[in-house]
Formats: sequence, structure tokens, C-alpha cells
Amino acid sequence: MPAKKQITKEMILSAALEMLKEGGGKAVNVKALAKRLNCSTQPIYLSFGSMDALRAELSALAVDTFLKKMESSGRTANLYGMPYIQVAQEEKELFCYLFMRQNAFSELQEALTPILSRSISRLMEQYHIDREEAHYFHDQLWMHAHGIASMIATGFCDWNMDKVQKMLLECEQYLSRKYGGQHIF
Repeated sequence: MPAKKQITKEMILSAALEMLKEGGGKAVNVKALAKRLNCSTQPIYLSFGSMDALRAELSALAVDTFLKKMESSGRTANLYGMPYIQVAQEEKELFCYLFMRQNAFSELQEALTPILSRSISRLMEQYHIDREEAHYFHDQLWMHAHGIASMIATGFCDWNMDKVQKMLLECEQYLSRKYGGQHIF
């Protein structure tokens, strides 16, 4: 009977996620991860085969963690509201890893597609607009919220959340006039 694995795949992913949240994507490497787990690099390579495979699973876990944090606010997860910005404020490194590195969107597009689709469908229903126009509306809202979230996550500015809420509401009101609908925030 083979020996039981002492360092499991779940333990490795959990440690990698914590390292990512503490120091960003560059902090996660095989040697640092092995040191964190107090083991050699062998269990990591046996579980994942390569650092690229580990990063792929870590990215999926990071998206899931981000979504759960947004949903913990009791609101529907979307990429343009206060929960998005609050997670950027609370989990700066996680936010930057997911949304502020080169080619991140192409890597995460599959994981983000369900959120985008739900948001676009809600906008279509609420504003009685077609998918293309709802997608454009969504992107306008997202880019506005993302700009705010990015400035907060990088420490460029430290606005209080009342000001941020007001900024989002004013943007939404402006766009809402264009589409003739109700408030979405």
C-alpha cells in the first residue's frame, strides 16, 4: 500500500492562494511555496506537474474566492458595483492579480463569462435593450467601476466608500437617462 500524501493538492492551492493574497502573483513560486508548506518542491510537482498547471488552478481558485467575497455582501455579483470595489479595497493583491496584469482577461475570460452574461441579461431585461447595447452599457459601467477599484487597489487614492457610492450612482444615473430605466445600484 503506497504511503499517504502528507502534502495534498488542496494544501498546496490553499497556501498558494494565501501567498497570492499577501504578495501578489510574483510571490507564488515553487521554492517559496515549498518553504511555506515546510516541504521539498517534489510534492508540488507531483500534484501539478508544472508551475503553469498550478497557476491555472490557482487562477480558477482566485476567481472563485473573488466571487464569493463579492456575493458575501448579499448582492448579486457583477463587475460594476460596490462589492467589486470593496473587494478591491479589502483584497488588493487578489484584485491586482485578477484584473491588473497583462493578458489577465484572456486567461480569466471563461471564468468571468457567467458573471458577464448574467449582468448583461439583467440590463437587457431592465432597460428593454438588445444584447449588443446591453453589453456596451455593461462595459461602460464596468470601466467606470474598474477605474475606481484600480486606484483604490494600487493605493493611488483612498476615497471613502460614501464618495465611491455617490460616484457610481451618478454614473449610473447618467447612463440610465440614456436607456430610460430604473437604478441598478
